[in-house]
Amino acid sequence: MLFRKKGEKMDFNDPALEHLVNKITIALEENNREEATRYMDIIIEEYPELANILMNSIEFQALIAENEEIANNETDKQSQAISAEEIIKPGNTAEIDEKRIIDDMNAMLDIEPSTAQEYIQKGSVLTITEQFEDAIDCFDKALELDENNLSALISKGNTYELMEKYEEASKVYDIVMKVEVNDIYDLMSKGYVLENHQRFEDALKTYNKALKRDKNNSNILFLKGSCLIKLQKHKEAIKTLNDCIERYSDNPYETIFELENAYHNKGVSLHALEEDDEALEAFSLALGINPNYHYTYYEIGIIQEDRQKYESALKNYEKFLEFDNTDSEVVEAKERVEELLKE
Repeated sequence: MLFRKKGEKMDFNDPALEHLVNKITIALEENNREEATRYMDIIIEEYPELANILMNSIEFQALIAENEEIANNETDKQSQAISAEEIIKPGNTAEIDEKRIIDDMNAMLDIEPSTAQEYIQKGSVLTITEQFEDAIDCFDKALELDENNLSALISKGNTYELMEKYEEASKVYDIVMKVEVNDIYDLMSKGYVLENHQRFEDALKTYNKALKRDKNNSNILFLKGSCLIKLQKHKEAIKTLNDCIERYSDNPYETIFELENAYHNKGVSLHALEEDDEALEAFSLALGINPNYHYTYYEIGIIQEDRQKYESALKNYEKFLEFDNTDSEVVEAKERVEELLKE
């Protein structure tokens, strides 16, 4: 899985992990420690070898620092301020054990792997501890035992990126995109890598292969629907997203997307087909679930502008900019309708 500590952004080639990290990010931004803790619990359980690198990443530490400042302001008059460690500590108990994670990692470093999975686990720990060359060696040994092991390949690409060896990383991802896999989770990860490399037709074929194994998998349906939008196959995208919405689960590990994402994407395809009344209904459902999903305000603004309802369009563009005032496309849209209102 791609986990890059570079600049101000963390990227992933594992959509389930990306979803969980996004949930933690949102919870911390909203000062919701309970939610952040719940999702960190899941990451520690499902991705123990990555929990520590996440907690020490630049972006995550910045969020924690910001959250700690808020917590300090709220509690100064009441009691001692909550520390950053307490904010992220799963279950908010002293025992949770960042120590357990470190002990587990140290134990992994002490073993002599004999299987591909053990080499991958040890390589992941070596990556976390920035012993990159040794980590690459572990992933290579895993690949000697299983040349098509997707986890080993993606982990190797990730490590090269952390080393800023982007040409080597790109060569590894080229292999990822060629390797044949059959497991549903591997197919989802491979499709995601293909999509990130703008190979949408190949990604679509991969998602379809996964759906032949589990036609009701909401995660694959969501990824397929989003990919179809990029291919401008909007009728098929709407059908796929309707199936996805029908099978939505609110379990944060079972489902890698939020329901508002599916309704929003459905609205995008409806608008592309000039079915704007239906699109507005889908966008309204998205905002009904999450009024802070600001991308939807821009899409509504576009429809209102097309209908020459400039005041309504302006309000929606301004609402978007309350959440993100750096998006040049939305800034230009706002300035455009302001000029139209002056005429």
